[in-house]
Amino acid sequence: MFTGAEILDLAIRIEENGERFYREAIENVADRSLKELLRWNADEEVAHRDYFIRMKKMIALREKDDLADQMSGFILQDAVSDHAFSLEEVDFSSISDEDELLKIAIGFEQDSIAFYEIMESFVSDAETLKHVQRIQDEERRHIALLEDRRRRIAG
Repeated sequence: MFTGAEILDLAIRIEENGERFYREAIENVADRSLKELLRWNADEEVAHRDYFIRMKKMIALREKDDLADQMSGFILQDAVSDHAFSLEEVDFSSISDEDELLKIAIGFEQDSIAFYEIMESFVSDAETLKHVQRIQDEERRHIALLEDRRRRIAG
């Protein structure tokens, strides 16, 4: 079973892994404009992580252990158990070209969106839900930028 804090720990970890991926990718590419795109995405991941850290602190102040919380935790655990959600390390030595790097980055962003869509159904606070949806929109914008870059390099 997951508590609210554990759900947010997963969200924080996803964002930290995304940031780490982008920062490592920067070190493995030569193209200046690609480095800037990767740096911008890394900074976005930091902002998302920081939001989830603040959210976790607020939840810690008011979390209770009632039956509804326990049931939602079991449901969420079942929902996320079949997904890796970009929690695995990337071996940059096996990435052969920019297109492959961009596909991996897009996969990270898609995993984040999938997790936040699952998370949405467990958020009851309207303001928090709005923030989670805003972060999903930002992740979609990241995908659009990465896909645009893929189209440009393809010719």
